[in-house]
Amino acid sequence: MEKILGISELRETLGTVFDEIQFQNTKYIVQRRGKPAVAIVPLDIYEGWKKDRERLFELITKAQEGNDDLSEDDVMALVLEAQNAVRNETSNAEFK
Repeated sequence: MEKILGISELRETLGTVFDEIQFQNTKYIVQRRGKPAVAIVPLDIYEGWKKDRERLFELITKAQEGNDDLSEDDVMALVLEAQNAVRNETSNAEFK
């Protein structure tokens, strides 16, 4: 579940908010002056994001190392091809 609250409300209910995040997996968006400013998520979600980010950068590094012989134009063509494939998969999935 995701909840939205202002920074003043967060100050007043910090203990309750903390418990909801830790024990109920609640996610919070904290607003400042009516605009989203901060997201507070359970630690396991944050740790998962960190691991995903590390894996992504490892994959990027491997891809770069394996394609040293490609020109910028070749890389751009591959990127556009992959982008179009993803878009086609997404649009086809919407109609199923």
